[in-house]
Amino acid sequence: MEVIFNNVTYRENIGTPLKKTYLDNVSFSILPNTIYSFIGDSESGKTKIGELINAVISPTYGSVKVFKFINDGKRIRNVNKLRMNIGFVTMNPSEMLFNKTVRKELEFGLTYFKYKLNKKSVRCIDALKLVGLGEEYLNKKISDLTLTEQKKVSIASILIFNPKIIILDEPTIGLGTREKEHLKKLIKILKTKYKKTIILLTKDTDFAYQITEKVHLLYKGSIVASGDKDILTNEKLMEGYGLKLPEIIKFIKIANDKGIKLSLTDNILDLIKEVYRNAK
Repeated sequence: MEVIFNNVTYRENIGTPLKKTYLDNVSFSILPNTIYSFIGDSESGKTKIGELINAVISPTYGSVKVFKFINDGKRIRNVNKLRMNIGFVTMNPSEMLFNKTVRKELEFGLTYFKYKLNKKSVRCIDALKLVGLGEEYLNKKISDLTLTEQKKVSIASILIFNPKIIILDEPTIGLGTREKEHLKKLIKILKTKYKKTIILLTKDTDFAYQITEKVHLLYKGSIVASGDKDILTNEKLMEGYGLKLPEIIKFIKIANDKGIKLSLTDNILDLIKEVYRNAK
């Protein structure tokens, strides 16, 4: 196991009228080289899972084991050795991009984690290429980039130090259809070619259904369902927790109700072929 949550509760503002429980007695484990989705609305607590894995915060109760490191409220020795193996991309790029230029932003991670590289520029260019940006972006100002470009630079800034686990918090917000397709391909490359463990924290059920392997549904700080991504096809379950059924599943269910028998699929091209065969 790469990550183990053991009866984790996380609260803030304890002892005040503003006390809030974000996670309540949560337990799960994460296997290496697998794509996970933690799905829930903005009140579900999913962002706190990423912060706990990265040891940005500590549990109120319970423990989080990441590799050999234990996050249980006590001081973690050599915490940077933990964080250099976890790339956490926040939902809002402005929360993690604080250097003036793209080059400085990409080089920051290498400097912070004391990577000894003779060819930093090559590493920066390779990271940009992975997210679909060219070398000309190196000298661009972060403030001049679009939201989509800033998101891509955010991802490049963690890919550059080659973490074992990549956490993406609401990665599709602000992205168009083309950018979502590129992100989907990138995630598949990171898993298959580079053997990364990918964790998506999202409410985008359409994107999650296309890319994920394992799913945890979160509701008000608790995990209410876990399993393969077929969970996302359970209309009663999804609606019960205020989550949207993936559009491709909606289409298939409507067609089946009208007597057009279509197989469940996450691939739109396969769906089009099957619709065409049924129409002949």
